[in-house]
Amino acid sequence: MATLSSLVEAVAGVTGLPSATVFAYGRFARQAGLIGQSGRGRNAAEMSIEDAANLLIAIGGTGVTREAGSAVETFRNLKNGRFYDFQGPDFLTAGTSFLAIHGVRPDSSPGTRSSKIQGDFGRFFQFLINSTLTGQLANLFRNIPAAEIPSDLWAQWISEKNSPHRHKGIEDLIKEGLITPYPPESLKFGEHINVEVRFNRLVPSVEIEFVRDWDGPQVMGVVTFGPDRGGKSKGAHRLQITASFTQHTLAAAALVIDNKVSPSAVATLKPVDALFAGQFSATRGKPHRSPETET
Repeated sequence: MATLSSLVEAVAGVTGLPSATVFAYGRFARQAGLIGQSGRGRNAAEMSIEDAANLLIAIGGTGVTREAGSAVETFRNLKNGRFYDFQGPDFLTAGTSFLAIHGVRPDSSPGTRSSKIQGDFGRFFQFLINSTLTGQLANLFRNIPAAEIPSDLWAQWISEKNSPHRHKGIEDLIKEGLITPYPPESLKFGEHINVEVRFNRLVPSVEIEFVRDWDGPQVMGVVTFGPDRGGKSKGAHRLQITASFTQHTLAAAALVIDNKVSPSAVATLKPVDALFAGQFSATRGKPHRSPETET
């Protein structure tokens, strides 16, 4: 059974925060009624995805542990969700399918290239955490090519004074068969693809970037929640205070909540990498159920 103590241990292990600090966030969130509570020892409350989401929101939303409750309330209730695609129809189609549960629909405002997301950030964040377990997040990236120019090939072109390939875009290099995208089954989160959930603390808002390696990091699209369009404040702010998590932190918390691994095991991130590897090697298009992992 995943208790608050085990969730704290897992989150501390993967974020590098002291366990006492993470526990303080959890304690203040629990006092605010935002994390399950029933007793101690065998009577301790069993944690859920919602509890994990609220603990991570508290950590991301404020640097002051005693403000955990108000931070969770503020960030969970953020609305004006929008999905922006930056790289054309492929990611738009894949992203719209990924977000279908939230009733995403195109924004009818003139001059915009975004879609509206129904509901609040709390519901979306829980979905995002759970998608690391179900394979939905991995399946989103299976449909988007990622590639880089191998270092030895690039060195060869650099050494050739008049090489015609040095100034070609990666799309042209792929079309000419000089390089090939990574096979979907070889994709690795944190290396070829990445998801970053960024909490902006001064003016509460959230940005979630979906990034691929395209001979360097390339943002494919962004999901935002905030007080106005794009999760940005109306005024100018010279100082920004942010905190962010990647898919590895989300998956680590989800695995512990789902009783797949122990908190000490997940801290190494090996179970997380094994989870993602299994999802990418699964049959294309089919949801992947995470296998039992030894603790």
